[in-house]
Amino acid sequence: MAAQRGIYLRRILARNVRSLRKARGMNQEELAADAYLTQAQVSKIEAARLNVRLDILQRLASALGVRPAELLDDSKR
Repeated sequence: MAAQRGIYLRRILARNVRSLRKARGMNQEELAADAYLTQAQVSKIEAARLNVRLDILQRLASALGVRPAELLDDSKR
């Protein structure tokens, strides 16, 4: 059950990161540079294939101009 919750949260994060990135007119490389990640890491995050540590969540939020909690908000559909 906990594993399923993790997959669910990764999918929410993936959807929100992709949506916010596109809304800001950024490509994966630009987001990666702003968040001090690689493009491959951003790709895995957007595919819900990477468990994200809190420090990465914070860097993504900063790069996208939102609070970290907004990246995990499942009401943004």
